[in-house]
Amino acid sequence: MLVMTHWDMETRILFLSGRFDKTARVPVETALAESEGRSCNQVILDFSKVSSLDSAGIGKLLLLYHSLRKKGVALIVRNPRPSVEGLLHLVNMATLFPIVHHHPEVRSVA
Repeated sequence: MLVMTHWDMETRILFLSGRFDKTARVPVETALAESEGRSCNQVILDFSKVSSLDSAGIGKLLLLYHSLRKKGVALIVRNPRPSVEGLLHLVNMATLFPIVHHHPEVRSVA
């Protein structure tokens, strides 16, 4: 799992790439630890390049959700692939945090 991070005001965005499984724990926690001490009101996990999600990844998302919630920080999953989104809905994760689709703006060339 590769993680790239970006700040947008008080929002921490983690761009994830690869399989979201037990190996995702360390890179995700490391990326979030880098933001300690900085004001943050939401964490967005960009799943557009996450190829798969397994039970360990679902467990990690659940732990992350509860950890952030205790700090008053919202968790959002953005742009999951259809198979990943289907699994998140199947296990009712969408009832805990929003799953959103953000499409880049299309510019007219006319």
